[in-house]
Amino acid sequence: MNLPNKLTMLRIIMIPIFVACFFLPEAWTLGTVNGAQIPLKYLIAAIVFLLAYVTDTLDGRIARSRNLVTDFGKLMDPTADKLLTSAALVMLCRYEVMSIGNFLMPIFTIIVIAREFFISGIRQLAASKGQVIAAKNIGKAKTTLQFFAILITLALGRVFAAIGVPVDFILMCAAVLLTIWSGVDYTLASKDLFMKK
Repeated sequence: MNLPNKLTMLRIIMIPIFVACFFLPEAWTLGTVNGAQIPLKYLIAAIVFLLAYVTDTLDGRIARSRNLVTDFGKLMDPTADKLLTSAALVMLCRYEVMSIGNFLMPIFTIIVIAREFFISGIRQLAASKGQVIAAKNIGKAKTTLQFFAILITLALGRVFAAIGVPVDFILMCAAVLLTIWSGVDYTLASKDLFMKK
């Protein structure tokens, strides 16, 4: 197994570690902001999430620069990304970390995961017909914005709640809107796959 694939596997291994962070004692705090206690466990989860994302950036760059692209990497790299993002969103559903609008997290999570399932289906359909649909910039922007929205929510959501500035909620809404937009754009670009010949 080459280095990029090892980094991909490391990212998958980090997912249960990330989830475990949410079960750390609530009593471990960073202190208080406007009288509200700021739990340490969400910052630790944010750090693990960031490190996992860094492995995603590294494995792709190393694979391309050293010509180490493999079928395993093509399959597992995007799968690892989806698992990490899905795990983070599910945990945000369970733990009310976002400054406001936590009741919307299940809806946000369903939208993001449903989009990934649907687009994966389109890719499989294209592959069955011998076609390859290239990744688009809007898809890359979607992934980046989702990452920042989750990271900021984990690291600072409780702080934003204490000071009454919902930056994390705004980022999360923007990420979900871009997720929908990129899904629609991808579907329209693939409409020929659904047309009978």
